[in-house]
Amino acid sequence: MATQSSKRTLDVRAFRAEEMPRLLASSAPPCVSVYLSTSRRFPEKRQDPKRYRDLLNQAETLLAESPDGGQSALMETLRSLEDSPHWEYSLDGLAVFLSPDLAAAYRVPFAVPEQVVVADSFHVKPLIRFLHANARYFVLSLSQNAVSLYEGSPFGAGTVDVRALPQSLRDAIGVPEYERAVTPHGGGMGGVAFHGRGPGKEETKDTLIKYFRAIDKGLREFLRDERAPLLLASVKYYQPIYREANTYPHLLPEMLEGNYEHVNGDKIHAAAWPIVSAGFERHTAEWVERYRALVGSGLASDDMNAIAIATLSGRVRAVLAAEGETVWGKLDRRTGAITYHDRQLGADDDDLVDDLCEECLKRGAEVYVVSRAVMPTASPIAAVYRF
Repeated sequence: MATQSSKRTLDVRAFRAEEMPRLLASSAPPCVSVYLSTSRRFPEKRQDPKRYRDLLNQAETLLAESPDGGQSALMETLRSLEDSPHWEYSLDGLAVFLSPDLAAAYRVPFAVPEQVVVADSFHVKPLIRFLHANARYFVLSLSQNAVSLYEGSPFGAGTVDVRALPQSLRDAIGVPEYERAVTPHGGGMGGVAFHGRGPGKEETKDTLIKYFRAIDKGLREFLRDERAPLLLASVKYYQPIYREANTYPHLLPEMLEGNYEHVNGDKIHAAAWPIVSAGFERHTAEWVERYRALVGSGLASDDMNAIAIATLSGRVRAVLAAEGETVWGKLDRRTGAITYHDRQLGADDDDLVDDLCEECLKRGAEVYVVSRAVMPTASPIAAVYRF
């Protein structure tokens, strides 16, 4: 029987891609997943702690049905958030994960379906949409005097604190002999170049390359394991030079042209979202069309039983899952055998669609959680096979 010997608290932080392997790894049951939509604004956000308490009542009921024990200690940890100051810094959603050997809580910049799941693994499908269904993006705004990374979603964008990121050219490489000069290098908001004692543009490019490599180095660890696209916001002259220094594989060919040094997240999102959302839609549509083209060939299926077996044998290349649709039951993660239930009958039941998405991610498959209108089949899940 799983037990906990000491009280734990939940530290709420921003969700990052590298957190997903922790949630997908085996954890001692019971695994509690709590999702709550939250508000950024007053007075609405004052209701968030009360609504969280209501969800904890559901969690307590489900835990009482769990045969694994440790319910009182788990509930004490969940309740540690009720009076936490983190509510002052809420975004659009809160995701809490708790088991006897893992405790994590994340604020996310998108609304989540309010639900509680107690099972033998964590319920991560809402986060899969956030990370893998092309709902997130980054914008790197750079000029001589400022460097900012923004993280965005369909709901907006905000700055991200990357401590390793240099704040300016002077911070990155130190160039006291250089002076700032406004030059017509392109960009509707004005451009900036550097003129020193050397041979002009060649030296200017060399300086920028060093600067941009320092930026790329600062981003490298932060963006490790990320798949979200990165859009560059700068004057036109900087764009090809930064691409020489860049090592992030998901830098988009499109750009935001101009000086974005003094804009806020709302303006970044307004400029970036039409570009990145079009790319998201194209990429998802490609997988939908691949599925349709392969139906009947043995390389695509919407049968959950067949997909379960193919998933565990590593055959699934990409999976499409219908957002908000749940199929309750049990998945045997060794054989792929499925037992279906009309509803969650106990704490060891889980969302089978979520379970299959988890197993696909563990094996390197692409996972896309999409709206019902986009799904190419009436089934809540469809897969394209590798072989």
